[in-house]
Amino acid sequence: MHPIFTADSIKVIEQEAAKAQGFALFELMERAGRAAFDCMEREWPLAHRVVIVTGSGNNAGDGLIVAGLAQRVGMQVTLVPIKPLDELSGDAARAWQQIKDKNINIKEPSQAIFEQADVIVDALLGTGFKDHLRDEYAQVIEQINQSGMPVLALDLPSGVYADTGLCAEPHIRADHTVSFIFYKVCQVMNEGLAAQGELHLATLGVGQSQFYQQRPVAWKQSYADVIDEMPERSATTYKQACGHLMCIGGDFTMGGAIMLATEAALRSGAGLVTTFLHPDNRSAALGFCPEAMWHGVAFEELSFNSLIEINPKQFDAIVLGPGLGRSEWARQVFEQAFSYAVQQKLPCLIDGDGLFWLQKSIEENDSVTLPQPLILTPHIGEAARLLSCDTGKVSNDRIAAAKNIAVKYHCICLLKGAGTILADGQQVVIAGGAHPAMATAGLGDVLSGLIGSLVVQGMSGWDAARLATSIHFAAGVEAAGDRTRGMLASELIETINFLVNR
Repeated sequence: MHPIFTADSIKVIEQEAAKAQGFALFELMERAGRAAFDCMEREWPLAHRVVIVTGSGNNAGDGLIVAGLAQRVGMQVTLVPIKPLDELSGDAARAWQQIKDKNINIKEPSQAIFEQADVIVDALLGTGFKDHLRDEYAQVIEQINQSGMPVLALDLPSGVYADTGLCAEPHIRADHTVSFIFYKVCQVMNEGLAAQGELHLATLGVGQSQFYQQRPVAWKQSYADVIDEMPERSATTYKQACGHLMCIGGDFTMGGAIMLATEAALRSGAGLVTTFLHPDNRSAALGFCPEAMWHGVAFEELSFNSLIEINPKQFDAIVLGPGLGRSEWARQVFEQAFSYAVQQKLPCLIDGDGLFWLQKSIEENDSVTLPQPLILTPHIGEAARLLSCDTGKVSNDRIAAAKNIAVKYHCICLLKGAGTILADGQQVVIAGGAHPAMATAGLGDVLSGLIGSLVVQGMSGWDAARLATSIHFAAGVEAAGDRTRGMLASELIETINFLVNR
């Protein structure tokens, strides 16, 4: 897993690493420029005409190092400075002095200049960008984007906010980005994922286990980091030993959500799944997945205790909420199932409209006993409701929102979005990423079933949520293939089955 830092922490690490290793900060700038130049040569081996756009800070210095290296190998280099190069200060000024007498072309920004480039190097704004774009920067960013030419961004695309992954408008849309030393928040979540193109990390010789008293705000995990955690299974095992999951939801007209969760649970290895849903959906559910045990729950049967006494089963966890709805039927089902989870001390995952009813329950009784462990899987709107705030506040700091939900509800929070955030009150992990084909209904229901399945197979709630999130995203990317739209959530289930058996 990779540690994720704020921009301010990265600055401290740079300074402390230079002191500890006995080199000047300018050497780090030279290393950064060399790493960026190497990336450019690797990704665009036939490039000859390079246009480098510079701003006013150290990001400009990185770009000037690239300019010197490019000219040295015979490339045609054009500098487009937004701030006059003779007005640069610090290490950026030193980088300019090194190439000032090399007769490099210097031009005013224009659409024509950018359209003539084989590669544009974005060295405008680095991690220090925190406010609004000035007009001259906005104009040149628009020109770069409209040129249609390939873009290499240094550290992060200009116009992206380092500590949130949110973006100013306009912002650079890069083809490749070289991040220096450690990953920043913007490189693992939100709109920054789309802006950066393919991401490369250049550590610049800084030890990746040396944080110099700076704490990562999160850890980034990939599918490869966690797939080996998949529970092993003996050849002589039997279905009861593989766990029994209870799924609850599927109000009238919304049965599909709980069906997707149920099939995902079975296809990812749960030994048994019993699902309670609105009786009008039972026939369709049996046809959809005959391997599950479907119970049509009517008003006169709304006692989970009595149902289980009549037909006793040992459940290992509950998934509550997919397609549950907000009707009176839904309210009663939620209350019964929630109470049952508490009484039986069952791990409980709450998703979809189950989150609405949870928030209502706590609003009415703030001392309500919660199931443990409890896993909540909100999207931004549901997170805002759980925190009694607006969606803008959640969007502006999704990491803080996930942490606050984890503390408020004594739970594992899985905040869905571009870069899903998992928090348990002590640690934060970011998993998955962004893919346009995954903007489709039902994916969250599949994820809920997958998490529930891993819990009943013996994983802790935290580990199940981490592993499931990475498997789910990997399955989405693989199932989508070359598509950017039109993928169905049900298509992920077959791929999930493949990935958990890989």
